[in-house]
Amino acid sequence: MRNDAVAILSVGDELILGQIEDTNAPWIARALLAIGVMPGQRRTVGDQRGDITAALVELARTHRAVIVSGGLGPTLDDLTREALADAIAIVKQEATGSTELVEDPIGLAHLRAWFEERGRVMPPSNRKQAMRPRACELLPNPMGTAPGLATTDDAGFCVYCLPGPPREMQPMLSAVVAPRLAAPAHEIATCALHTVGLGESALAELLGDLMDRTRTPSVGTTARGGVVSIRIRASGSSESARTALASTIEACEARVGHFIFGQNDATLASCVGALLRARGRTVATAESCTGGMVSALLTDVAGSSEWLQGGFVPYANVRKMEDLAVPSAMINEFGAVSHLTAVALARGALHRTGCNYAIATTGIAGPSGGSAEKPVGTVFIAIADFAAGKVYSRRFQFAGERAAVRERSAVMSLASLRFTLIDAPMQPLLWAEAEPVHVEAI
Repeated sequence: MRNDAVAILSVGDELILGQIEDTNAPWIARALLAIGVMPGQRRTVGDQRGDITAALVELARTHRAVIVSGGLGPTLDDLTREALADAIAIVKQEATGSTELVEDPIGLAHLRAWFEERGRVMPPSNRKQAMRPRACELLPNPMGTAPGLATTDDAGFCVYCLPGPPREMQPMLSAVVAPRLAAPAHEIATCALHTVGLGESALAELLGDLMDRTRTPSVGTTARGGVVSIRIRASGSSESARTALASTIEACEARVGHFIFGQNDATLASCVGALLRARGRTVATAESCTGGMVSALLTDVAGSSEWLQGGFVPYANVRKMEDLAVPSAMINEFGAVSHLTAVALARGALHRTGCNYAIATTGIAGPSGGSAEKPVGTVFIAIADFAAGKVYSRRFQFAGERAAVRERSAVMSLASLRFTLIDAPMQPLLWAEAEPVHVEAI
């Protein structure tokens, strides 16, 4: 039984082998949502005729339509058109073997004109791109030599085949395929609410029955690098979908509160920047274990020079002492990875730059350097707040390899600054140890 969703099939050995990233499938999914159509299953197969055929048959039997990208070139490993012909034969229960490919005169004329306009002679191999199954039509491709394919009613199912290069595929889908698939007066409204400071299970506890899988709109969560996003989807008429979405957003905000920092394309860094800008405040960084990652996240935000003064990367202890006035006796007694050193780094960055806030990180990212008292993943993050006259330091214990420890440290540094900016500097945070926040005067 077919559902109303549209399946997405990506074709190419290079995708299977991980040699290039499949950017087409996510783009197609977003394009479908924009026209009120729900994306269905997503598959990836290599350049094997039988694999493409099997995927087409299965997806076409269970979905309203299938959109395929890739495998329409002129070379021997471009087999999507032949596989489509085989799939049509199977669905129509024709005799063993594929349906015949026929040469499309309009497609051939397009190919010849394409090469002539560029002062080139069409290679014989390109003639293959004018071939199509009898139960298909060619779709124009103004950006390249590979026409698309669309099944006709005679095929028994609905498939659209588009070329793999995004600069060719995207305009073809928008101009030709989308108008044929669009759901009139129907909308799929979505929103992502981004949170920081909570684990995924803790967030799910707060959301409670909003995450019931039988509920409409649907609510789910996804976690990545310390940020957990609440994903909401509503469908129906434009008015009803948008009303239902807004109501669910309001319900999520009421339950989750200030752990939500932004929506959709907003990043933690951009939201921190917006808070600094709104308050007319500035920040500086002093990063040991993160080595500039916090500053990199902040400078990814356009216009960050308005509120980011700059930063220090005092990786070696001598730089901590000479650049930011961390006392050598402090490092000798308590270690470079400690509350006191983190506080001294933040205090030094604040005094050296004259900023309103400073972020400091110091820790053991691994894979070596840990101890029983301070295992790998131990990180101290300090926030200096000039107006409050205080420096807040937390000890975190991050799991994972070196890259994960550093990434999570950078994210939780921004989270710590954000909670300070919204007057909640003592807010418990994910991965922070249970010991009280260490607070000192500036």
